Amino acid sequence: MGTRNLPLLALSSFLVVAVCAHDPCGQGNHQSINEPHRSILFQPEPMDRLLCDNGLPSGWYVFDNNDEMPTSCVTQFHCGTHYPLWMQGTNPSSADGVVQRKACSNIHGTSSSTCCDFSLDIKVKNCGTFYVYYLQTVPGCPMAYCAGNKKVCGVGGQIDVGGNCPDLYPKLTSMPVLQKPEVTPTKEVRFPCRIDYPIGQPDVGFIVTWTIDGHELLDPTTKNPVKMVLVGDARIAYLDAMKLKYNLGKELKCNVSTYHPSKGQSISSDTLSSNGYWCGIKVSQDIINVDEGGPEKTVKVESTIPIPCTSVFQDSCKLTVVLKGLKNPADASLSGCHLDLKLDNITGMYSTYLTVKATRDFVNDNDHTHQLGFQPLPAFPHAMWENYTIAPITIITTDREHGSCFPWGDPHFTGFDLKKNYNIYDIGDFTLYKSLNQKRPFEVQVRTWACGSYNPCICAVIAREGNDVVEVDNCEKRAGVVEAPSVSFPTGHPLEGTTVSRDNKTGKIFNINFPSGTRIQVKTGILTGRKGTEHLPYMDLDVQAPPDDYMAAEGLCGNWNGVEGGALRGGDGHLYTPTTVTNFSISWLLPTGASMFYQLPKYEQHFAPKFEYCSCNQGPVQCTKAGNGALNPNKQSDGTPINNKNTPHKRSARSYSDHYPDRHISFNPKTIASRLKRNVDATFPTPSGITESRAKEYCRHSLMSASLYSKCQQSNILTDIIDGCVEDIKYSDSVDAFKLSAMNAYDSICYNELAQDPKNIHYVNGVPMVSSSVSGCPNQCSLNGNCVSGVCHCHHGYTSGDCSVQIGVAPKIYRLRGDGFCDIRTRPCRQANVIVDNIMESDTLSCRITPMNVSNGEPVESGPAVNIKGEFLSFLEVQCPIPESNVMKGPSAKGFKISITSDGQLYSQEALFIVADGYCTKCTADGVCTGNPNTCVIDGMCYRNGDQNNEGQVCDPAVSTVNWTSIKTVQEIDQYTATYTGCRCPDNTNSFNCACCKNGGCQCGEIQPNQCTHCNCKKLCGSKPCLFPPLAP
Repeated sequence: MGTRNLPLLALSSFLVVAVCAHDPCGQGNHQSINEPHRSILFQPEPMDRLLCDNGLPSGWYVFDNNDEMPTSCVTQFHCGTHYPLWMQGTNPSSADGVVQRKACSNIHGTSSSTCCDFSLDIKVKNCGTFYVYYLQTVPGCPMAYCAGNKKVCGVGGQIDVGGNCPDLYPKLTSMPVLQKPEVTPTKEVRFPCRIDYPIGQPDVGFIVTWTIDGHELLDPTTKNPVKMVLVGDARIAYLDAMKLKYNLGKELKCNVSTYHPSKGQSISSDTLSSNGYWCGIKVSQDIINVDEGGPEKTVKVESTIPIPCTSVFQDSCKLTVVLKGLKNPADASLSGCHLDLKLDNITGMYSTYLTVKATRDFVNDNDHTHQLGFQPLPAFPHAMWENYTIAPITIITTDREHGSCFPWGDPHFTGFDLKKNYNIYDIGDFTLYKSLNQKRPFEVQVRTWACGSYNPCICAVIAREGNDVVEVDNCEKRAGVVEAPSVSFPTGHPLEGTTVSRDNKTGKIFNINFPSGTRIQVKTGILTGRKGTEHLPYMDLDVQAPPDDYMAAEGLCGNWNGVEGGALRGGDGHLYTPTTVTNFSISWLLPTGASMFYQLPKYEQHFAPKFEYCSCNQGPVQCTKAGNGALNPNKQSDGTPINNKNTPHKRSARSYSDHYPDRHISFNPKTIASRLKRNVDATFPTPSGITESRAKEYCRHSLMSASLYSKCQQSNILTDIIDGCVEDIKYSDSVDAFKLSAMNAYDSICYNELAQDPKNIHYVNGVPMVSSSVSGCPNQCSLNGNCVSGVCHCHHGYTSGDCSVQIGVAPKIYRLRGDGFCDIRTRPCRQANVIVDNIMESDTLSCRITPMNVSNGEPVESGPAVNIKGEFLSFLEVQCPIPESNVMKGPSAKGFKISITSDGQLYSQEALFIVADGYCTKCTADGVCTGNPNTCVIDGMCYRNGDQNNEGQVCDPAVSTVNWTSIKTVQEIDQYTATYTGCRCPDNTNSFNCACCKNGGCQCGEIQPNQCTHCNCKKLCGSKPCLFPPLAP
């Protein structure tokens, strides 16, 4: 039995069987072939069975009626087959005996030039009245030998009287059509098989059978083949979908044969098969290729069969599919581990979408192929789906390297591509690294600051990804005033996937992890000037960039294109070299006031993450949140999370909260540069006699003492950064000033290399973590201890995670943030931030608080001291809770003396914290408080000059300090403003420093935030002078 869609014949040689020694013409020495449809005049129709001689044993044969094989070309679809075989050569005479010939077939159709594209060796002998042929078995179907040239009726038919051939069965002119499944009004699912045959024809019948993946479909109950018979005008056969139970995930076809009911089903046509319909839940792609540097891929997961939902709540109709998870779940991130296929009320189908992304894992773990499997469906109202398992899909992940950039010291750079040290010695705000990826706005900017007698240092970094902005500031706000590092989220918006943390061991390291996997590690410290009187803050940075930014990065870290020679492309588009690095750095210098330290990006909704990815584990399937498809293994050991509880809100906001009151300073590079005391003409030997060769040897020895040197000594790290160390000695004339910074830089670069090696990664619940065996010791144990397996063992007299705290030495307070004065008008004053040295995080870290009376001149103790647990913010800062002061908005004030202890025994000196109404009271650092003459005290409350009440009256101390003053111009200018307590601003809902409007008035907003106007006259905003001067920045 054959079809019209046929494979090419496999050409091969066949062994010719030896001819029997007997005469093939003799009776019993040959066999007969009785098949009239081998005639060259017979062309098969679509529903006819095609002849094939692949079952014909090799041997001698005589054709029925002594028919002869044709000796000229016979084209395809003759002789009752697709590929007819004809004999090449003439028929032999009786005297010729047995002769060799070839049986030829036209394989290539009309393009054949010989009509003998395929041949078999045959033999033929003239037996006088007939020919006998030695034929070989054909190698494939449908191929058969031709014989005779009589007119023959259809398969199984005979020549009718008058030369006409009657149809043995109805003839179909097209294939049956298997239509999409449908749901009946009684909520049953069925498959229609439509037969295209005219209606109104007598004596017509159709036998419909079904196959699943080419095999007979058996009824799941009776185990008998599913068969249907249509007679009369019936042209559609319906298959109950329940018959597919245990056969989902396969291709269904209907098969139709025809017959005349008057003759019975024994005389029927060959079957014609319909189109196939795949039944089950399928994924739109069997193989998903994702690249760590490329976009995510989204595929559709859909049921091809309707599932009737009987719930009256159609929105609750869903089919939950549970993933089995990946063997290495950290290699690919998925939009979910449990997929809810939701009902489409129109089609009755269930579908959802699965998004796959190659996880930015920051590990060089090569490409991987994963099988993503599905668990069997749980109990479901439709029994057809019982225990059905969706076929797994293949996920292929392509590995990409991430980029790294290390600015360290004062500052030296190891860039994305240029690993050899280069130096940036200019002061200002710079673009460190900016992504050119339009879908992911990302930028890191740094501020360099005068580092006393040394070259400039990085003292602040601000980074933005999407709508998230994080700032770490360690810049000296006033000359000679010790500054502690502070973390802030300056936009005031909740972070959308970004996490920030502080290390638990030292309080000197801050980690910023963005959803893309980009990671910035900020290592802070204090340098002591050559004279021992300077305390100079500095930062070392470790920036890790995701593969997305390869060929799409710019800034001081250089281009990231894999070519060292083209690494230094400037902000002006010019390509620089290490010898022209000064011009390169200037090209990335931002104009004063143009950096994110001053101008924050606006919030844009389309940058908000659309969903979180999951890392799906095997076993009990759980969704481990993977952010935006990135799992940086360094993130897992970051330490204490930092939220915005104790960090400033948006810079422009004056929200009433206890964020510390230190303000951003006006940054003037020229003023800052004037504080730089470095010797720009420094050379070797230095003033103290240090030669360049001695400096190199000292740097080499120092770097070889780094805690991770033994693990990276075969790399080029030492060679790459030693020049920066030598440069530091030249300018500082000290072998120790930047020693720790150089050693820490070595460890950072080494650790980054080690953390990329999959041998150093282990997984905890599917989350990658760097093995502790490759971790160095924090801050080289401050050179006050020995590093053993990543843990500092401190020398006698030192303690803490990095051996930086002296035992037996009390903490030393440098100052309180806000100079110890807290204005009850702007803050609740329930906490004080203390800048203090020689502290560490411990269970005994506490603040001793002594209440003081400061209302009558000198501060006097007014109650017993209490010890309250302090919060460790950094190696230089402790936050102390302050008791309720009961200071109201009036002329009263309250003081507290604060002392800090780390060990519960040795306390620092005391510092004074004063709570007062800043309108009425001025206090000195010694606690001497006096009244502010430019204020009014009315009904026990304090008001500033110009403050207005609900009746349009103002505080005018020149007229009265105890009563309101009526001024006509005030009423004309702004008749709706209430007292200057502040209401929510229309342009920034996080701010509460705008006018409070009454009687139908509307706020002027950004034009004049302290004023209101009539709601229908907004154009008047700004036309009158502002009643209240803006608050000092």
